[in-house]
Amino acid sequence: MKNIILFLGANKYQIEYEINNLIKQLKGDDLSLSKYDNDEFSLDDILNDCETIPFLSEQKVVIVNNPIFFSNEKSKLEQNIDRFTKYINNPNETTILIINASNITVDKRKKVYKDLMQLADVRTNDNINEQEAGILIRNRLKHISITFEAVNELINRTECDVLKLNSELEKISFYIDDKNEITIEDIKLLVSEPYENNVFNLTNNLLERNIEKAISVYKKLLTQNEEPIVFSAIMAKNFHNLYIIKQYQKKGISEYKLKDILKIHSFQLKKLYQIATRLKEEDLKKNILLLHKYDIEVKTGKVDKYLGFELLILQL
Repeated sequence: MKNIILFLGANKYQIEYEINNLIKQLKGDDLSLSKYDNDEFSLDDILNDCETIPFLSEQKVVIVNNPIFFSNEKSKLEQNIDRFTKYINNPNETTILIINASNITVDKRKKVYKDLMQLADVRTNDNINEQEAGILIRNRLKHISITFEAVNELINRTECDVLKLNSELEKISFYIDDKNEITIEDIKLLVSEPYENNVFNLTNNLLERNIEKAISVYKKLLTQNEEPIVFSAIMAKNFHNLYIIKQYQKKGISEYKLKDILKIHSFQLKKLYQIATRLKEEDLKKNILLLHKYDIEVKTGKVDKYLGFELLILQL
């Protein structure tokens, strides 16, 4: 095992699981385990610990969360990158340094990133796809039957986010009690539909010209105590992403390759890619301009936010 382990990827649940397993494997206890948030502790603080001999044990484990120095975010602390670079080239043999970069956007242009990719044991855990989510669900609920429709609805409502999925599975495990089967009705009762998912459904219905369904989703959104200006902003973001995807589609770039280019969850990207395929570029431009116009008119008091959004639904 290398003395430096770097965790990358958006699958925070799996990364936490692997780090905890590493601690058990290394037999880390309170005396030989240190955890630092790089937003609160500088690299000098962390390296001082890394360079210290372990107390009453052969090895120590130092875990760094939120490594700000690894991103393009500005740190409120002085980060001694030169000292860190020297350390990773000659790490303390009695210290296992674990860097958890799952909560930040890594700047791959930085020299420190390139150095770590060469010197560390790099472990990447991206978010799971729909097939993997289905396997996870059935494995967690293997002692009870769950319908195909219920699995799909659970995947849709958790959007293949492992943290959300495991949290909801915990809730479902308490609920099932003596039930023989979990149905789609159970999932709809127990698992709330994500706010952005409802906005996505609104966008999709408008594009399909299903005005009646669009208005129904709009009214449902209003019951969630959000104002039209909020979900119009999310819709604008969706249309912006659709326009960008359309440009890449014209160049023949596949959905798989776009995953590494765009910072969009693979579950959402799949939906947007399919929609963009059947849309005209002129319609996307028109809708982006209409949403921009609505935003300005509401903020300047030229139009009522509710009436204006209902008119917008008819125009899109």
